[in-house]
Amino acid sequence: MNIAISPQTQKLLDEQLKRGGYSSADDVLRVALETLNEVQGEDYEDLDEETRAAIERAEAQYAKGGGIPVDQAFAELRRKHFGN
Repeated sequence: MNIAISPQTQKLLDEQLKRGGYSSADDVLRVALETLNEVQGEDYEDLDEETRAAIERAEAQYAKGGGIPVDQAFAELRRKHFGN
């Protein structure tokens, strides 16, 4: 199947490929769509207590100026979920 994407989407795709962890554009799109399927329609109230508590801790840490760079966060998530 061929798809047409906007220059903005192509730039995002290229950035993900340059960061590593993906061997093809198909890999990036597959992970993006899987992630979308996981979070789409999920309400905060539907999350388990442990997940809600983790979100609240993260929000409190962020409010105090804490946190990690987004690239590092994505790398950690890829390692955790995909072994990359």
